[in-house]
Formats: sequence, structure tokens, C-alpha cells
Amino acid sequence: MAPSELDYYARMLQKIQTKKHEVYAISRILHRLDDPEIELVTQQAVHTSEGLALLDLYLPQFGVAVEVDELHHFSAQGKEADKAREQRVLDLTSLEFVRLGIGSMKTRDEFRRTVDGFIDDVRQRKQTAVSVGSFAPFSFGSRHDPEHWIAQGRLTIDDEAQMQRMHHVTRLFGHQHKHWQRATLRLEDGRQVWMPYLAQEGSPRRTDWDNRLLDGGRTIVERRLGDWATGAYEDVERIVFAKFRDPVFGAVYYRFLGVFRINSQEDDTTTFTRVATEITLTANR
Repeated sequence: MAPSELDYYARMLQKIQTKKHEVYAISRILHRLDDPEIELVTQQAVHTSEGLALLDLYLPQFGVAVEVDELHHFSAQGKEADKAREQRVLDLTSLEFVRLGIGSMKTRDEFRRTVDGFIDDVRQRKQTAVSVGSFAPFSFGSRHDPEHWIAQGRLTIDDEAQMQRMHHVTRLFGHQHKHWQRATLRLEDGRQVWMPYLAQEGSPRRTDWDNRLLDGGRTIVERRLGDWATGAYEDVERIVFAKFRDPVFGAVYYRFLGVFRINSQEDDTTTFTRVATEITLTANR
């Protein structure tokens, strides 16, 4: 069951409660901005060449990542680590980084000026996007609703779609299953929908398969863990909705990662390479 909007925002702040400057800054942004049409996401996971990075705050409509710098970020070692981490993320995405150096501030007035300046910037970004007709208002709950994405007519890897069940994924392709338990679905055009469980920090390890997302999301490596035999895979396009664990609620969901094809098959390991980042959706069944 999807969380309520109230629960969602309360848990977002609860998740970062051990980081005093971060929760102070983000709670002010959330409450002072007070715009339900602007989506705010804490602890947004981004895959980099070094693994999973968590952004302090993410505004998907504007492609903005906010990092709230605590005191340790201002050491020479901290600055170098931040720079390298930021560059890895920038190498793989089109995100714009905004750094709020809260940890070095001494007064509340300085804190307010910095955070409120960012809030004013966000409001201006929205106003500019509205004026040119490019602003898409956020609607809480729509990310979980297959009908919302079907009405959109397409889905990209940058969208925040989170299907809660396998049958919600199959609905995107015109099926009306009440339940669906298989990890694959053959489509009439020969393509296959694949819903693998990906290895993720903090999630239980599987004993049958180890599926890993690598190369900034461009590669999936599937390794068979048992000694049981499998035949060679058919070389068809695979539309991948991977199973993730939400870092805020711990609930699982299926997220679109793109269209993949087999790159190599060797013994117990198969490598898939992404060939498309967008799909068209129809549900005329």
C-alpha cells in the first residue's frame, strides 16, 4: 500500500534526523517553499561508477541536486572527497549541484539568508518553466499509478515511476492481471518485460541469482548462484523494471531502467547492455 502524503514527508525528515544541519535546512526548505506542485526527495539514490550515492535533496522537475555540507565537508580531505563524488554523479547524469555550506555558518541569520536564497531560486525556476510551458506539476501518488503513466504515453529512465506490484508493471503494457508472479512477460511484438531483483545495500541477499546494475545504469550483470542448468537466452529486447527498496520507507517497488539486449553469455554470467532509455506505452486491451 502506498504511504499517505503526510506519512511520506514526515518519514523523509525522519530518515535524516541524525544529521542536524541537514534536517534543519531541508525542513526549512520543505515548509517555507510549501508548494505541493514541486517534488522534493531526500536520500535519492544515484548509481555512479563507485556504487550507490545518496543525494541529500533532489528536485527532479529542475534536475537539481542539493548537498547540505556538514562541518566535516570543510576539511581538505572532505572537500576532495565531495568534489570526486560530485564529479562521478555529474559524469553520469545531467544534474545541477547546489551546495549549501550550512556547517560552516555561525549565526541563524546567515543560515536563513542562504537557505531562503535557495528557496527563492526554486520559485524562480518554477516561474520560468511555467512561462515557457515546460513545467509539469507534481501530483503525489501519481508515480505509483499505471494509469497516470499510460495517459502520459511514454516512460523514460528519468521519470519517477514506482510500480508497487508486478501486475502494475504488466498493466503498462495493456494487461489486466490481478496477480503476476513471473519475472518476465512476453509481449506480442516479440519484446520481453523483465522484472529482476537487483542487489542493493541493505536488502536481503538472494541465493538463486545475483543481479547488479553497473556502469551508471548502462549495464546489468546477471550471475547464477546455483549449479542448476539454464539454457541460452533468446536475444530479444528486454524492457527492464527492476525491483528496488525505497530508502525512506523500506518498501519495494519496480522502476524502469531502460531497454536492454544481451551483450555476452558465459557459463553462469550474462551481461546486458542498455540500448534505449525511453518506451512508448499503450493499454488498448
